Amino acid sequence: MNKSHDYDKILTRLTTILQRLYSGETLCVADLAEEFNVSTKTIQRDFNERLIRFPIEKSGRCWQMRAGHRLEKVQDIDNLLTLQILETIATGVGSRFAERSKALLGKLKNDTAVPIQSHLPIEDITSHSALFKRIEEATVLTRSLQFVYHNKPRIVHPYRIVNFDGYWYMMAYEPASELVKKFYIKEIADAVVTDETFDPNPSLRERISGALNAWFDPNLEPFELHLLARAPIVKYLERRPLSPNQKIVARHANGDIEVILKATTIREALDIVKSWMPDLIILTPAETRKAFENLLKKTLDIQTGHDAV
Repeated sequence: MNKSHDYDKILTRLTTILQRLYSGETLCVADLAEEFNVSTKTIQRDFNERLIRFPIEKSGRCWQMRAGHRLEKVQDIDNLLTLQILETIATGVGSRFAERSKALLGKLKNDTAVPIQSHLPIEDITSHSALFKRIEEATVLTRSLQFVYHNKPRIVHPYRIVNFDGYWYMMAYEPASELVKKFYIKEIADAVVTDETFDPNPSLRERISGALNAWFDPNLEPFELHLLARAPIVKYLERRPLSPNQKIVARHANGDIEVILKATTIREALDIVKSWMPDLIILTPAETRKAFENLLKKTLDIQTGHDAV
């Protein structure tokens, strides 16, 4: 049996079902079974296992998207701007991805032109679209992924494709090492979706969603990073938080604010602070503050030594 062909059929069916649900249709098990020439048991498994993480709800023997999650033509200018921004991001990812995204977003947008242009430093992954598809298959079907990475064979449980600073990675649990690892997608070779299934860990998925940057380590317990943001950058941090878990814990009369967020490594924390220096100051932990001071000193020493040459 051609396993890859089976996966293609399953993904095509699931994608079609999701598109119709998001469009506001109510889909019945018996009708779908007849349409896709599969058993009602297979369609029930689609809804109860493969699509269970999506915002769907059951109504008798039919299913529909929960209220507030259906996609309709957008009228509001703020939403139009959001869709236009998404489209410009997609253009930077790669031609095939951009074409598919533009077609999908076009279903939601009216003919209103929104003059937005963006040059975001995102890797073009067009040449790796087949690999993305295999990772998607393994993730959606909760199956192990086998591949070669840095000349070493690997078998992992994929959780998510993430983009850090424009570069694409796969976050996956590796049973052999009992660690969650980050794999740079363009260095993954000979990827194959296996028949072995795995049970996703909900807490791990939640922890991955809180990653700040490429120095994130999901194997470590997160620590609280307490920062002082000076007034000149406060409006930017309020518009776009440093992290999904950012909390504003104090506001000062001079316009400064204090925020707390979670990081897993010192390097992950420093990468955030460096982007906003000198207006983002580490209050605690002391160890992270000291590491930042050492980094600044080392940088100054190197700069001074270079100027002396």
